[in-house]
Amino acid sequence: MPDSDFWSRHVFVLFSSDAPYRGVHADMVERLRKEGFPPVAARALRADPELIDDLYADLIAGQWQTWRYRLVDAVLALGPAMALICRYEGDAGSGPGGGAHDVLALRKGYQHPEQAEHGTLRRDFGAVNSIVGLMHSSDGPAESEREAAVFGLTAADAAADPQAAAAEIDYLCQVITPHTPEHRDFDQVLAAVRTRVVAALWEDLPAAVRQRVRDRFPETARLGDVGAGAELSALLAGHAPEPLLPFLACEFEPPAADGMRMSVAEQALRTAGVVLDAWERVVLESSLHFQPLRASRQAVR
Repeated sequence: MPDSDFWSRHVFVLFSSDAPYRGVHADMVERLRKEGFPPVAARALRADPELIDDLYADLIAGQWQTWRYRLVDAVLALGPAMALICRYEGDAGSGPGGGAHDVLALRKGYQHPEQAEHGTLRRDFGAVNSIVGLMHSSDGPAESEREAAVFGLTAADAAADPQAAAAEIDYLCQVITPHTPEHRDFDQVLAAVRTRVVAALWEDLPAAVRQRVRDRFPETARLGDVGAGAELSALLAGHAPEPLLPFLACEFEPPAADGMRMSVAEQALRTAGVVLDAWERVVLESSLHFQPLRASRQAVR
């Protein structure tokens, strides 16, 4: 089969490092099969900055700014990414929206997950924002061929035996699954960090302040809700180190980007002996620039 014919029916897909890190990559592979896009070749690899420069060369040359590099690099530093070639088993028509790449783009979901429809992969598997977005798929046959090659895959790597391909890819998913996958979404990350701050300050808080915090937040999971940070900051005003209050009040969404830098946030946290883990830092920093999906906001819609 000529490569042009091959890539009209095959799509390059990249599960970015957040997918294996969260342990959802195996379920995403199974979902691709159910959607009519069974993977027929796969590689797991650590995507270094030079490789990502090659993948996004057009965007980098045309419109990217340096902070985007840092965010993408931070996601890829979480662990291995998974590169796939997926065969489309539907009717790959030539009309608008009928090709394999267009069909997968619809099933993948919009790049900003808060705007992605339920039933799409990004929405259903919990993409945080457009940087911590679980997956990428190529826009067309030429892009698939080029991008697959960046990750060391070609048409020759596609397995002819579907069962053999499935067995190999399923085992690869097991191999790269972390011992303890990360399950926190954006709100849960924010709640966890704010809870650690409260815990660090707890012994020094007056009894009346402790009571007000308990009354307002009987479940610490609610500390990640929209607006909870401002309330917590107000409750702790005068009883917490001054640099911590803006951090606690920050929602870590794009409107806050001009007033909050991660280096400043981390310095404020250190005054309470709190250190962000890799997932917390990636989620909070990327969401300062790209709108996160907020479970607490969705719940009131």
